[in-house]
Amino acid sequence: MKTMPFHPPTDYYCRELAPLDEEICSLFAKRKEQSNENPGFPDLDLISLWSQAFGLKEDWLRMVFAYLQREEHIHVSVEPIGFLKFIPVLRTVTVDKLSHTVTYIKQYSNASIVYIETEVITSEPFVQIGHAMFELSIAPEYLCILNGGGGSDKTMQHSFMVTPSLPDDISEMEFHLRVKPLPEQEFQRVLLQEIAVTIK
Repeated sequence: MKTMPFHPPTDYYCRELAPLDEEICSLFAKRKEQSNENPGFPDLDLISLWSQAFGLKEDWLRMVFAYLQREEHIHVSVEPIGFLKFIPVLRTVTVDKLSHTVTYIKQYSNASIVYIETEVITSEPFVQIGHAMFELSIAPEYLCILNGGGGSDKTMQHSFMVTPSLPDDISEMEFHLRVKPLPEQEFQRVLLQEIAVTIK
C-alpha cells in the first residue's frame, strides 16, 4: 500500500497553543507508558461524562480515543517492488463456525503479501460477519501490516504486507491471526412498501 503524502488541513496555526499542544503530547506519552501500550477504550458512560464536563462533542471524543489505540499500528509503508511469484498456501482452521484460510502469498523482492479469507460455515441465509479489526503475526522478525480488505455477507478477505520477505519454503511457518471485534452500531431500519414513484 502506497503512503499518501500528508498535507496539513490548514496553513494557519495559533502559535500561542504550542505550549499547550506540547503538554498534550507529554500526556499522550505518559498515557502510553502507564497503560503499558494497551490502553483499551473508555466506557461510553465515561466519554459522555467527560463530554458534558468539558463541553466537547461526544462523537469527537470517541474518535479521539479510537485513534489513540492505533499508534502502534502506524508504520512506514513499504511499496512492494520486483514481483517474483505466487505461493499457494491453502491452510485452513475452523473456530466457532468461522473458517480462516491463508489462501496464497505474493512474493516480491522486498516484501510479501499474505492473503487470508474468513468465511462463516453455515447454510443459514441472511448471515453477516460482524465488524472487527484483523491482525496478523508470524514471527518476531517479521512486521505484518494490514494492507487491505473487503468482502460480502458471509466472507471477508484481508491482505497483510509482511517485511522482510518471507522465504519461499513456508512449510514450518505459523500464521497467527487475531480478531478484535468492534462494537456494532444499531441502525434504524425503515421498511419499504411497494409503490410506484414518478420523479420530474
